[in-house]
Order: sequence, then structure tokens, then C-alpha cells
Amino acid sequence: MPHSVFISYSRQESPFVDALLDALEDEGVRVWVDYQSLVPGHPWLDQILEGIREADVFLLVISKGSLASPNVELEYKQALEQNKRIILLLFELMALPASLQACEWIDFRGLFRKRKDDLLARLDGPIQGPPPPEKGFKTSVTVWLTALVSLLMLVISIPGWWTFFLPGLLIPLPLRILRRDLNFYRVRFAVLALPLILFLSWMFFMTYPTFETLFPIAFLISIFLAPAFLFLLSSKGMRIWGKPIASAPRFANEYVPDGTRPAPMPFYIEHAPADRKYAEAIVQGLTKYGHPHVTDPAGAKASFVLLSRYKNSTALDLEQNVVYPILIQDTHIEDQKIQKIQWIDFRRGIRNLDRMAELLDEPQKLLKALGVAPISGQIVYPRIIQMLDYFLVLLAFFTVSVWIPFLLELGRPLLQLETRTSFIAANVIFSVLLLAIIFFVRRAVTQREGWLASLGWLAVSLSCIGMIVCSQSFQILAFIDALTALAGPVGAAANDMRGSVSTFLPCSCTLGVMLLSFFAFWNWQDLTRWFPAN
Repeated sequence: MPHSVFISYSRQESPFVDALLDALEDEGVRVWVDYQSLVPGHPWLDQILEGIREADVFLLVISKGSLASPNVELEYKQALEQNKRIILLLFELMALPASLQACEWIDFRGLFRKRKDDLLARLDGPIQGPPPPEKGFKTSVTVWLTALVSLLMLVISIPGWWTFFLPGLLIPLPLRILRRDLNFYRVRFAVLALPLILFLSWMFFMTYPTFETLFPIAFLISIFLAPAFLFLLSSKGMRIWGKPIASAPRFANEYVPDGTRPAPMPFYIEHAPADRKYAEAIVQGLTKYGHPHVTDPAGAKASFVLLSRYKNSTALDLEQNVVYPILIQDTHIEDQKIQKIQWIDFRRGIRNLDRMAELLDEPQKLLKALGVAPISGQIVYPRIIQMLDYFLVLLAFFTVSVWIPFLLELGRPLLQLETRTSFIAANVIFSVLLLAIIFFVRRAVTQREGWLASLGWLAVSLSCIGMIVCSQSFQILAFIDALTALAGPVGAAANDMRGSVSTFLPCSCTLGVMLLSFFAFWNWQDLTRWFPAN
């Protein structure tokens, strides 16, 4: 007879619980975990109490977050009152309540697979052991290896510290890995940009004999080390270890529809006016399969609520209606009831809509196929928006940091030029204006708010950025021409950086816009839906 378990945990350990759920179900264990087992349209507390009552074993994930959670406390106290067998899964060590100190325990801070096997063996019968430890630090080999590789990344990134953002992200990274609080999205950006930054460092400083061999070696190492680090950062071991913000997002698998015609299910969509384009796309996809769209939730057999920065709660009664929350933009969810059930994740764009339509008449299969743990705090955008964000951030840092190699090479000749004051003033104005536009455009694009948050204004803003970059580069070229006209070593020095600094920003901007235009063509629907409807 298969075992049945109830898992009580904190949302901060959701990636770990996801992996544990998959591993136990693969072994035939029946698992009750709130976001997968709570059935929409029924009182949740009754379902939780019934889940505890029917489980053979109560699994309690021990962490700072779980023992501070009133919901977790209610659940393990119910298990104690029902004399359930409780097994503590030690994720973080801390002082335990007196009522839990005599419970069985398994230390999950090491190898996950081995500890999972220990848990499966423990389900067959209790094993006596010493009291659970309450102090100490231990983690898996994968985490230690990732921290070590991050140290190597930090060392080879030294030639690129002129960009400012590399040291800001990579210096604290080893400690953040061990503390589980790194920002996955930002770290991935830094690692992807590292080979490019080191290549530019090589080009900028190649005239210095000291760096003639050091910088190309660092660049070559980064070509191999950066992908290896990204592989480790996205690995199962790191995902299990990290908090939601530190873990690679988990998505439902892509799906090829088989043409199944489901029973018609009247559906209702609750959404903010700004999210109308997403709602229209979902309506179109569901009605194609024969599901009628209704405008009154009372006549719906299935309801969807679109969650974004414009709407983070619902007026629907989730204990009386079959409701599927759909996350289209990461935001803080105020409605605690929404956090009890699985979400459908459309933050990367509308995916699996055909599968959702085919399974709409089978709620349990639908959530099993498309549902994800209700986690907010992860930064996830459609791919084209992510690329646009990376482009704007890189351009902003380059706008400031490119002056470091420029001034190192031509700072002394600059002081000997009569027009130096006007040159400096003009470039300060150009840089401030460029940074201001980038700041407001990026905020509008990533947060989907403000009058710049539209496809038309995005095109206008990118055009303005291009004109400012070109104007600034022409001004730098004129400055270099003036230095070249000078006699002696001052004029000779002016030619050293002509091909790099003067053309770097316009070339980077032009190449970036070309790539964005190409990918925007292939992701046009994601791009147009992302901007809020008027």
C-alpha cells in the first residue's frame, strides 16, 4: 500500500518543496501540499484538516520562515493533536519548539537524492535517533562548487571593474550564494555580460604593456567559465537550495495540442483594464475550442483572474468558485487566499493556451499540467522585454564607465586643449540626458506603467537615445581631431583611442537596436501584449 504524506512548509522553501514533491510522487507516494491539493470551490481549512487527517506521515520543513508562519504552526499543532507521526525535514537549523524536539528528523542540508532515499526508508517505520541538531551550517556539494566558481568569476572579472556593476554584483556573490539570497535575474545578467566586458577591456587597455597578456587570458577563460557558472546556477541543486528570488524560475513544459475537443465550459475573466490584451488573447484561445465566454461570474464554471501590477487581488470567492489565477507580471500579491492555490504562469508570454483549453473541463489535470507554486518575488519577463532591459542597463553603465579608459588615455592632452571646458560641459549634458531617458524608459518598460509604456513611445525613446549617442560621438571625434592637430606626443596619443572610444557607444547602440528589432519581429505578440492597454 503506498504511503501518504502531508507537507507543511514556508513559501521561502517553495523550490525545495517542488523538488521534494516531484521526487516523492515519482516513487508512488501520495503527497498533500496546499498549492497542488487544494480544490477550488471548497472551504480550504476543511481541506487542510482533512489532508492532515488522511496522511500517514506529517512532514514539516524546518526553516526560519516555516517556524515563524502562523499557518505552519496551525498545521503542525493539528498534527500533534491528532497524534500523527511527524518527521522534521531540516532545511535550516534553529531552536525548535518544545513540542517538536522529540520528533523524528532527517537532515536535508546535504545531498538531496540521498536524503530523499532516507526519507522513503523512514516512511516504512520509525527509526530512533538522537535529538535534532539546532546549530551549524551544511549544504550540498553543488552549492559549494557554485560558490567556488563564483570566486573564480570574481577574480577574472577584475579587468572589467571599470563598468562598476560587475564588482557590485560579483564581489558579494559567493556569500550571497551561501546565504541563499542572491538575485538570480541580476546575477545572470552580469555573467552573460562578462565575456563582452572583458573583450572591451582588452580592446581599451591593449596599449598598456602590463595588460597585454593578462586581459586576453581573462577574456578566454570567461568564454568557458561563464556558461559553466550559469549551468550551475540553474541546476537542480542550486534551485533546491535558493529562496524563490535566488532560484531559476520553473515553468510548465511546452505543449503540442492533440486536437481534443473538451466539453464546453462557460468561463469568466477578471482583469484590470490595462491587461485587456492578455484577456482578449485568452478569450480567443478558449473560444476556439468551444468554451463560451460569459461576462457574469455567476454563470461561469471556470473563472480566471489575471494578476499584474494593476491587479493583485480578486473579488471572486475562491472557496465557492473554481478560480485559476494567471500571473502575467510579477507583483506583490496582497490576497492571501490567492497564495493558497496553484497559479498558471504567463509571465514569459502566453504559453500552453491550447493545453489549457483542452483541459478546462478537467480541473485537476489542468493544474497538474500547467500549475506552478504560487511564488512572487522572482523577476521574469517575456524574452523580448528581458533583452530590452539588458540592453538599456548595459547602455546606461557604458555611458558612464566608457569615460574611464578614455580619460586614462587622453586625460593629459585634454587639459592642454583650449576648448576643454566646452567639451566637458557638452558631454556631461549628453550623458545626463541619456541616462535620464534610459532610466524612465526602462522603468516604463519593466514595470508597465507611465506614459512611456507603449510601443510607439518605446520607438521614439530608442530613436532619441540613438541621436544623443551619435551626437556625443561626433563631438568626441571633433575633440580627437583637435588633439591630433597638435604637434608632438600629445597629437600622437590622440590616435590611440580613435577606433574604440569614439565609435564604441554608437556601434553598441546600433547593434543592440538591430538585434532587438530582429527578436521583436519573432516575439511581436508578446511585445504588443506587454504594454498596458489604453
